[in-house]
Amino acid sequence: MNRKVKEKEDILDHYKKLVEFLGIVLGENYEVILHIIEKGNSYVGAIANNHISGRTINAPLTGLALKMMKDKTYQDNDYVTNYKGFTKLGAEVRGSTYFIKDENNELIGMLCINFDSSKHKKIANDILDLVQTQLNMISPIADETAGSIEEKIEERHDHEIIEYFSDSIEEVVHLIVDPVLLNENVVIKQEQKIDIIKQLSKKGIFQLKGAVSQVAELLNISEPSVYRYLKMIDKDKK
Repeated sequence: MNRKVKEKEDILDHYKKLVEFLGIVLGENYEVILHIIEKGNSYVGAIANNHISGRTINAPLTGLALKMMKDKTYQDNDYVTNYKGFTKLGAEVRGSTYFIKDENNELIGMLCINFDSSKHKKIANDILDLVQTQLNMISPIADETAGSIEEKIEERHDHEIIEYFSDSIEEVVHLIVDPVLLNENVVIKQEQKIDIIKQLSKKGIFQLKGAVSQVAELLNISEPSVYRYLKMIDKDKK
């Protein structure tokens, strides 16, 4: 084992222990995850409080994590904080990611912390419901303002970073590509297949181990065809 590989393993072992520590200290409302980044294979290397997203060891990276790798967000940033995420069950979380880099500023891992605010939101909503009930009892015009607080809570901003959690490459693909195009009963043209491969490549899906074979199966094409389309896309870029 060469020195660089040993140093990388030592760094990641340190963060694996940190995941366990933070999971205990922060408590059950915080999911702590270590993503290990290797050439051609990126996966969950350690996780604490995984009841929040349902992900497990060796699960693939999310679409957002892959995009940050593809865009090399880590080169100009040490971390990204307070972005929105949604679990498979639809629960909303707030996520932050710390980029773990080697001496050459290359990404070797990501430490992610996801806060499940559902319990806090329930308490807040219960309080709001109580206040609204009190207002309705006091003032007959209270109905005119009903819903105004909820409308503010439900505001959405197009520029906001959103992460969708998944534990399989197939789920990541379905989150990136229009599900209609992945329906086995739908016949799609070659141009559409190339466009899908382009979308997935842009998001960094092919950095995951086994992605080519699974994408080929989803599109009902051969693995060589996927590689051929990828070459065509790279050629067009140049």
